[in-house]
Amino acid sequence: MLAETQTWVIATRSQTTARRTTIADVAREAGVNKGTVSRALRGIPGVGASTRERIIETADRLDFSASHLATALASGQSRTVGIVLPTLRSWYFSEFASGASEVLSPSGFRVELINLDVDSDFLEVDSPQFRKLFRELGAGRGRDALLFGGTISTERNEHNADSARVPVLAPGSPLTSVPGIFVDNRMGGRLIAEHLLALGHRNIAIFDGRMAGKRDYHVWDQRTDGLRDTIREAGFDIDSRNVVRPGDCHAADGERAMNVLLASGRKLPTGIFCHTDEMAFGAMAVLRAVGLRCPDDLSIAAFDDHPMSRWWGLTTVSQHAHEQGVRAANAMINAVSGDGNGSEKEQPELQVELVVRGTTGPVPHDAA
Repeated sequence: MLAETQTWVIATRSQTTARRTTIADVAREAGVNKGTVSRALRGIPGVGASTRERIIETADRLDFSASHLATALASGQSRTVGIVLPTLRSWYFSEFASGASEVLSPSGFRVELINLDVDSDFLEVDSPQFRKLFRELGAGRGRDALLFGGTISTERNEHNADSARVPVLAPGSPLTSVPGIFVDNRMGGRLIAEHLLALGHRNIAIFDGRMAGKRDYHVWDQRTDGLRDTIREAGFDIDSRNVVRPGDCHAADGERAMNVLLASGRKLPTGIFCHTDEMAFGAMAVLRAVGLRCPDDLSIAAFDDHPMSRWWGLTTVSQHAHEQGVRAANAMINAVSGDGNGSEKEQPELQVELVVRGTTGPVPHDAA
């Protein structure tokens, strides 16, 4: 078993399930003809205000959507994909959505961004919020698929392909799921450890990005374990006092963590692994303010490959956020156009990659 993290999952509306609500159903219920329903839902003039209001109320009550109505009438599909994101304020989800959109739009799909606006990357697929999305999808309410960006912790068995699937079936909803992309956070930590050890670093700290009370702790544990296990294999260890948890994973948290380390009065570590690039940005800003430089005085490495990491010269592990979106979209297209049972084409596994830049270097002579 490999404890990894599923960063997206797709739920598609089955093509062979219970009958969807049709425009004829809405017309019959509202007491009008189909043409009137079509004009009312598309905002075309010629429908009285009270009639339009009655039609809209009826369509909503019957879970009917007029998104891409002409296509829906012709094929039974809306050609609409909902990309569900925990937040729009994260660079990662912007990159993910951008990659997915670059595939979906040219393929004839309409992309709808659904912002959950939550303070965690972790997706709780059993929550009432998600069950509502699944019910709407199963009812054919204007979307053919939901593509979820975020973190779902699961155990992956390399000998069992079904273990890569996340069960997203809501009771009574005719949905199917397809495999997500796994980000090997443990391997990312190992790559950082091997890099720092090769540069002579033995006194290494970790800035842990977990949020108190949040369920996405597996991500941080895996990144830490990959680093710590590799260091132990080399015959060394990490001082527990050098594991700093500032409360989150953003730049301000990196500032807090570095200030804690500087205020401890202990000898500074020669290398720091930040769980995210944003934490590293904040940590480096503090070092600059007190006259210390990377890597002359201290090496810093991180995880993500944020678009700004190149400009900071930050050594990091790339998880290929944009490519994740591309692959998610391709898998979704295969699922929607297939037999509805998730029989998508196999894609090569996406590997994390160490990107060495200027914030890491040999241990300073006076710290050796």
